[in-house]
Amino acid sequence: MNDFFLLNNESLPHVFIGQNIEIKQIQIKNLNQFAYFADPIKQLESYSIETIKPIILTSIIQIMGLCSLVTSLDPETFSKHIGNQDAIADLILKIVQVNEAYFKEEKPKKQQRENQKKYSWFDSFQRLISNGHRQDDILNMSYGAFTEYLKAAQRCELQRLKTIAIATRAANAKNNDFDRFVSGLDG
Repeated sequence: MNDFFLLNNESLPHVFIGQNIEIKQIQIKNLNQFAYFADPIKQLESYSIETIKPIILTSIIQIMGLCSLVTSLDPETFSKHIGNQDAIADLILKIVQVNEAYFKEEKPKKQQRENQKKYSWFDSFQRLISNGHRQDDILNMSYGAFTEYLKAAQRCELQRLKTIAIATRAANAKNNDFDRFVSGLDG
């Protein structure tokens, strides 16, 4: 999905066995439940109808919970068609597509993973709050928008550190070089 789809918290229209439904993005405030329900799907190596179908019967409770969180599908309609594994697999595939930021997030390298154990969700929230977001707004963001805002805040912080390093180096330069550097910042 593109940036504006994430930013606007849009949903994807889908037809599930003759019923028009919407597939929504997961919001941060529901991420804990979503993660529980999505776990059997997230464990798959790849996402296709062929890879999803074998887990449908063994994970039907989680799939029903997942659908209740991110679709407008009537639970009664879903339960009537539990035997239609192709339609359910296609629905799950669309859920993965809409929430690809969650399902296809990169697994950190081992060294990075050890360093990341020091950070919590509060650290991520604090980074966004310090960049002007409010807690309630963050909780209502889709997971995809949250991760993109977080990446943008990290890029901004890295750029700020780079600018400080350049300014520090320029400050230690000869007066003429420093004056040219400062005048270049003025535009």
